[in-house]
Amino acid sequence: MLALALLSAGLAATLAATARQRAQPDPQVEARPDGCGRDYLAQTRRDVPVWVFVGDRNAPASGPPPPPRRLEGRIASRYDPDLAVHPTPEDLPPVHRGYDFNFNVLPDAAYRGLLGGSAALHTGNFAGHGETTGRLHVEREQRALSPFAWPEAGDRVALVGAWVWDCGHWTGGGERTEIHSYRALWVERNGGLVSPASAPGESEGDLFLSSDKTYAGVEADCAHRTKGAVAAFHACLATRPAWQNLSGTYRFRLRMPPPPRPGARLLVRVLDAGSSAGAPRARTKERGDGVDVTLDLKAKPGKRLVIAQRVLARWTGAPRPEHLRIRFLRLLVRRAMDPGCPAGRSSCGSKETTHGEQFSRAPGEWNVYVDAAGVWKTWRNGLLRARDGQVFHDGPTLDVHLAPGRPWRVFVFTRECDFGSLGNADGPTHAMTPCPRSHEFGTFDGDDVPGIAVVRFATPTAALGVHRLRPRRRGSTCPAVNRLGCYEIGFRVDRVAR
Repeated sequence: MLALALLSAGLAATLAATARQRAQPDPQVEARPDGCGRDYLAQTRRDVPVWVFVGDRNAPASGPPPPPRRLEGRIASRYDPDLAVHPTPEDLPPVHRGYDFNFNVLPDAAYRGLLGGSAALHTGNFAGHGETTGRLHVEREQRALSPFAWPEAGDRVALVGAWVWDCGHWTGGGERTEIHSYRALWVERNGGLVSPASAPGESEGDLFLSSDKTYAGVEADCAHRTKGAVAAFHACLATRPAWQNLSGTYRFRLRMPPPPRPGARLLVRVLDAGSSAGAPRARTKERGDGVDVTLDLKAKPGKRLVIAQRVLARWTGAPRPEHLRIRFLRLLVRRAMDPGCPAGRSSCGSKETTHGEQFSRAPGEWNVYVDAAGVWKTWRNGLLRARDGQVFHDGPTLDVHLAPGRPWRVFVFTRECDFGSLGNADGPTHAMTPCPRSHEFGTFDGDDVPGIAVVRFATPTAALGVHRLRPRRRGSTCPAVNRLGCYEIGFRVDRVAR
């Protein structure tokens, strides 16, 4: 009980210390002493960790690792706004149980110290001109994150998680810092204005906590406990549980728009979105221009705990939003992106993929995700087995609720699975969710990427009608000979009567 009390007190102190951040860490000086190995093959063999705690060189193996850190900011990407938030295109199977869901956070001023490297020298988090440049990258396995909490570009987030070096990305400026994985996530939808998931037009904050630290958390813990001893690291990975202690007090805030008229009352409700049995309910309190949200947790050692709750608030007399229904009607797969070149040759004039050296065969295994204004779904159960020219009908239907005049987007993300022979972190007989187990082996560059597709609308009314989307070429592994891309997707937007 004393240990639990100390952990709870330590977490509470961490959550309260929102403004006291150390100087930005230097990847060239600190990442390797903290435990990074800079060896891709050793990471694949799990001889060295992919994630280590920032500052772990100063934390003795006999004691606790560096504590979780809090991050607040807005989801945004400077150089690739379309990819501010998205499922990952690829992940390393031996150190994942499933593919990650990622987003990039522009930290508030009080949290800029979490960014590694130097903006002046273009190192660490400031290297390059990619989606993560100048941002703190945040990851969690998709299977361990309830879809209701998947955010949208522009949403504000507050989260508590492991502040780590990503040891797998050291070229071009050194390792980057990130939050991977996190124990608590708060998503403030649409800047506190009308949530796309609320028919009455409420402001929404989504609260998600999980006792599953995922395999990334296991790796970082074992790196701390073994400090570079390979045999001990292997033994720790095989036995270390993925459970983490969520005990503590968590505080978040939901901002509100001004009341529509004098005397308007604020109505607040908390809806469960898939919490584990017996999970406590968040408390809410109106204060100033928003709602304070507090959650007190006292976890039972080893017992799975998930908090999944929607906090919704609206003023009486506020206008109701427009209700749109987006129906995905048709997916044409022009190229399945399997097979690769015969005998694993790097090039053979393939029309299927620029990753010619992969060992694969038809059909292609596709994951298709769709997002409308921050409401996410997958096509069917998340896996489509596709052949050249095949058409899939009856895609997902999404309902969104938008204030008149609000700009919004429809976003499509695709992945073609190529690493089914590697299994996942639990062994070669397991599958990397949502990809299937197979005999395929991809390339060093990762899975095939059919490409993203996105369309932006100035208003809800501007979106009405039938639309056809083709993927952008940038970032895709679809050969350029396919002038229209490797797929096409059609959808219809209708207004639903109130």
